[in-house]
Amino acid sequence: MIRCPRNPSTYLPLFLIFTLLAAACSHMSPRVNSYGLPERQYTYQQPEKINDGWQTASLNKVDIASSKIEEMMLDILGGNDKNIHSILLIKDGKLVFEEYFYGYNRQKLHFLASVSKSITSILIGMAIDRKFTPDVETQAYAFFPEYTGSRWIDQKYPITLQHILTMAAGLDWDATKYSRRDSRHTTHQMYASGDPIGFVLGRNRIETPGKKFNYNSGLTILLGGIVRNTSGLYIDKFAGQYLFTPLGISDYHWDKFSDGNIQTDGGLHLRPRDMAKIGYMMLKEGKWKDRQIVSRKWVTESTKRHIDALGIGYGYQWWIGKTPINNHATEVIFASGHGGQKIFLIPQLDLVAVFTSRVFNSKGHSGPEGFLLKYIIPSIVPSVSPKKAIKLPPEVLDQLTGKYEAKAHGIVAPVFREGEKLYTRTSFWDKVELMPESETQFFGDSKNIGEFRVNLIKDKKGNVKQFIVYLGFRGIYFDKIE
Repeated sequence: MIRCPRNPSTYLPLFLIFTLLAAACSHMSPRVNSYGLPERQYTYQQPEKINDGWQTASLNKVDIASSKIEEMMLDILGGNDKNIHSILLIKDGKLVFEEYFYGYNRQKLHFLASVSKSITSILIGMAIDRKFTPDVETQAYAFFPEYTGSRWIDQKYPITLQHILTMAAGLDWDATKYSRRDSRHTTHQMYASGDPIGFVLGRNRIETPGKKFNYNSGLTILLGGIVRNTSGLYIDKFAGQYLFTPLGISDYHWDKFSDGNIQTDGGLHLRPRDMAKIGYMMLKEGKWKDRQIVSRKWVTESTKRHIDALGIGYGYQWWIGKTPINNHATEVIFASGHGGQKIFLIPQLDLVAVFTSRVFNSKGHSGPEGFLLKYIIPSIVPSVSPKKAIKLPPEVLDQLTGKYEAKAHGIVAPVFREGEKLYTRTSFWDKVELMPESETQFFGDSKNIGEFRVNLIKDKKGNVKQFIVYLGFRGIYFDKIE
């Protein structure tokens, strides 16, 4: 079923245009209120089976509690998240849930932003599988002999293909201090250079490769150049021949730079059902319909934690997080793009969840992650022990108060007591209560960052020295400084 809330919009590549699509919504079934939003009612329908390779099934057939999914839909249709464009669920190999919003439908290509990076990693693996490209230990400068005169080539930087894949090349690259549209942002400068590969190969190496994660879209651009130089094909053609055609993906688009290179860092456009195919192929160790598309070895290496990325693991252009399910840490592997483009893989649940969203929205990541954690996972694995707050003595609360700092993130969080309750506040959190489950475990719910958990770590003398905030799939460490 397709929902058509107020002011439906669509994203077009290269620039953002918002336009009303009233005509596209004229055939939709939900009644619309005076605000242009559907009324808060929802009836689940099994996804339609079409000739695209997907088998479909109902939620109940795969033991997903439809009540939780309906609760999620009422949340969205109530206007609580106006950024979501689509949600698809694949459980036990079947497409069991498929909904679109704001004028989107299954036929529309969606801009994937940095989900493109994860798909580019798959293509590197396929090039290695086919012996076009040497292994990941190869020095990266060897792939670009045409750039003699650049720093990487002339100084023979000891940066390997693996360092590029894990974003640990040690380059002078700042993707955090300024907004992406600011001319001081390094990726902005790369796009404006006219020669993105040359721009990256000209950057200074300022740290030892392999030691530190630093998010760098330019490194993914190099991956496209490596495929081109080793296979003889631009990566869009390589993808069409070796990945998309075997998966039955016929409708796609990849944005290009003015020099003809492909925007592998974020320029791919796919339909959500085709995003789900890529996710399910990765979930099944590189297989689709009993055909090995990319080697099992590559999938294993790609989705393994190679480096810490500020509280979350990073593999070969794939993110690796964990979330507690009934007190057991469960791995969540995902591709992630700006604004909330997501392909989530949860092997333990045989689940793939796909989200597309409005690209330029500041809270885009929290929406899909929140829906997955609040509704989708609980629809499959109901909690056996719901959170319950206890009361702690005042002297215990006093031991926990103080100032804590997450140096890697530049966050200082005070923990303070008001009466018999404990609170925290940071520069971007609202004041939020820390509700104790025990003397060392707390939970909370912030209107800005959602639900979170806190574990306290004490030294041998029983003094609190650190706490860990588990937010979404991330674990952020705070040291006590006062």
